[in-house]
Amino acid sequence: MNQITANYDQAWKGAIEKYFPEFINFFYPQIYQQIDWSKTPISLDKELEQITATSNTEKRYADKLYQVWLLDNTEIWILIHIEVQSQYDEEFSQRMYIYNYRSFDLYHKPVVSLAILGDESKTWRPNSYQYGLGKSEVVCKFDTVKLIDYKWEELEQSSNLFAILVMAHLKTKTTTNKLADREQWKWTLIRSLYERGLNRYDIENLFRFIDKMMSLSQELQQKLLTKITEYEKEREMPFLTPTEEIFLERGEKKGRKQDIIKLLQVKFGDVPEILSKNIQNVDDITALEELLISTMTITSLAEFTNLVNSKLPRSED
Repeated sequence: MNQITANYDQAWKGAIEKYFPEFINFFYPQIYQQIDWSKTPISLDKELEQITATSNTEKRYADKLYQVWLLDNTEIWILIHIEVQSQYDEEFSQRMYIYNYRSFDLYHKPVVSLAILGDESKTWRPNSYQYGLGKSEVVCKFDTVKLIDYKWEELEQSSNLFAILVMAHLKTKTTTNKLADREQWKWTLIRSLYERGLNRYDIENLFRFIDKMMSLSQELQQKLLTKITEYEKEREMPFLTPTEEIFLERGEKKGRKQDIIKLLQVKFGDVPEILSKNIQNVDDITALEELLISTMTITSLAEFTNLVNSKLPRSED
């Protein structure tokens, strides 16, 4: 059996990119109060690439760098580092220091370093790096948050979207070798998105983050998809956009055609033979991607049939 690897990095990065103010407000409320949010924060991806260019580590990190303005109009850079390793990392503090001083060295901007620790150790809590001799000393301090410190009951009561991501992270960690349990928790968290009264935009975004992080086997993912479809039918809601990226990553035309048909079967039941045949006759990879994504939002087989027909190769006279 292939090892199922949780995708923490993309989930965290995607969530921070979509909801940076909410991120700061949830994890660092005191800093949030000092930022002038009337000025749009700027994501500094190219600058971050240069800052971390010398890093040759293969460990998993999720870094983001933002330019913000404080209420007194001071410009600062905020360097966010998500550590998702499950063990002690003796180089973490030094790396935080290196990224900080390289930011200042390259761009001469004041940098505030923030660390989110997603590991399971209760004792590992780095928050500074220093060296020196006698009265000569260099010290770099960074504000550290430990995800295991959050209480489940408080996360359930929080209205901040990052409470849900923390819940997903914690349950992903505890179900590393228990994928059936992970599927149950994934379903519980996805269902809670509706019960929290979130708007559709937030539901779809949070679903994607949860879906990326809480990786499942194909069989369990299909089981989850069936639950979601049935749940939305009961609530008379349009179909959620759950798994297009997972299916698109397979990369083979044959696999995409099969996935399109499977998703149609889950959503509508039996698929007419002529429709299945026409799907098999679509050979353009871009068209197949469009059809696969469309299965998530289409409202009827008739509508989808027309879409498939428009993608069929035209016969030459």
